[in-house]
Amino acid sequence: MKRYGPLIAVPDALAVGDPGRNHLRLTPDAVILREGVDNRGIVPWSSVESILLDVPTTRFRLPGLVGTIVLGALTAVALSDLGVDPDDGAVTLTVDGESTTVPLSRHHVGGYWEPTVMGAHRLLTHLIENPEQRALLAHPESLIDIAAQLARESV
Repeated sequence: MKRYGPLIAVPDALAVGDPGRNHLRLTPDAVILREGVDNRGIVPWSSVESILLDVPTTRFRLPGLVGTIVLGALTAVALSDLGVDPDDGAVTLTVDGESTTVPLSRHHVGGYWEPTVMGAHRLLTHLIENPEQRALLAHPESLIDIAAQLARESV
C-alpha cells in the first residue's frame, strides 16, 4: 500500500483520507464518499467542480513517525490502550454549484506535512480540469508519484 500524505493507493482507486474510516475513493468514473466500506454517496466526475481538503498540516517532515513514537511510549507507560484516534479533518466538494462538507479521517495523530497536502490539492485540481487523466485512477500508485512531484514543485 503506497501512501503520500492524505493519499493512499487502494485496489483500482485512489483514497483520500483513512480508507478504514471517512474518506473519498476516486475512481476513473466517480468520486465516492465512504465511511469505511459503506458508500455514503457517488458523484460523477462531470459534476465535480472542486475538492478542497481541510486537514491539519505541519512543517515537520515526518509527523506520523513522531505521533506513533509518542503514543507508543505513553501506551507502554500506561499499560493500556489510550483510545487516542486522530481528529477528523473535512473535505468540501463543490458539485453542480453546491458545496457540501463531509468528514475526512486522517491516518495519524498530528498534521500532514504541508507539501503533501499541497500536492494532493494540485493533483485533485488537475483531475477535475483534465478528464482524460482520470483513467490513471485505476493505477493509483503512479498518481501518488505525480502528487509527490507536484508537491516538490510547490516547495
